[in-house]
Amino acid sequence: MKIFLPVLLLLVSASALTAQWNTVIETERVMSFGSRPCFRMEFTNTAAGTVEDMWKDFAKKNFGAKLKKDKKSGEWTATGLKSSMMGDDAFSIYSTIEKNDANAAINIWFDAGTYFLSRRDNPGRAEEVSRALRQFYIDVRREAIANELKAEEDKLKDLDKKQKSMQKENDGLRKDIESWKAKIVKAEDDIVKNEREQEQNLVNQEAQRRAIEAVRQRLNNVENERN
Repeated sequence: MKIFLPVLLLLVSASALTAQWNTVIETERVMSFGSRPCFRMEFTNTAAGTVEDMWKDFAKKNFGAKLKKDKKSGEWTATGLKSSMMGDDAFSIYSTIEKNDANAAINIWFDAGTYFLSRRDNPGRAEEVSRALRQFYIDVRREAIANELKAEEDKLKDLDKKQKSMQKENDGLRKDIESWKAKIVKAEDDIVKNEREQEQNLVNQEAQRRAIEAVRQRLNNVENERN
């Protein structure tokens, strides 16, 4: 047990370091010069537009690169760059951004002139660039999660707005019900009053019929009428 625990902790630590390193993957991807070594980062639930905007800012701040997009190749390119990370020689940056549903990825090539930067050709500079790109990865993920948080907060605001609207509607319906109840009570009283007036009107109709009959009889007996 005494041996097992330190070994377990070592494995966990190694796994954590590997996970951190894997945010920046050294691989090869096809670009305008063919298949070349590059640095690749993949972002889940991140808009490609977010990666693109932040990469242009990051490249300018860290490598002095004003990236321009080549419409034919789709690559973002900057040439004739100088940076302490790449030594004294001028270099170029090529990059492409991929979109896959809600996910995005970026491939970045560093053209040092005689080679494309990789751990195989220049491990020191590759490590320094990878360290910088890991920070870029963290910045993008932070921005993506912040955007996700805002989206979720906006959903809550919409739900809160909907709740207030439903409460207002509910209050209006309750007021309508109270108004309708008052109208029903009045209508019921009006019905009683109307029925009484109908009964009285029937009595009046009967009295009027008798009055008409009396006048009719007088009309028929006008010859016998005395002054």
